[in-house]
Amino acid sequence: MYDLKCGQKDCAYNHGYCCCAKDIAVSTGTNCTTYKKAEGGDVNTETAQEFCKPDNSVDTAVSCNAPCLFNHSTKCIANGITVSTADDGSAECLTFIKK
Repeated sequence: MYDLKCGQKDCAYNHGYCCCAKDIAVSTGTNCTTYKKAEGGDVNTETAQEFCKPDNSVDTAVSCNAPCLFNHSTKCIANGITVSTADDGSAECLTFIKK
């Protein structure tokens, strides 16, 4: 999946609001379990990084265990997903649509 947007600002894989992980996993509770806190804190606090050109060249495999419309045999078949910060601070898939 090339269109994987990430709003989890302190994730080590977030580069210009794009996920640059090779693969991610979404749990049954819709959390991105690949989330890894970046060393040094919030990586997107500088304006240059917030407005940098997104890197959509990474083809990220998305495995999913959530009861979602886009979950097909534990693989996400959506054209793209958006991950953002949940109320509890975890990384959550916002593209989730309950079956």
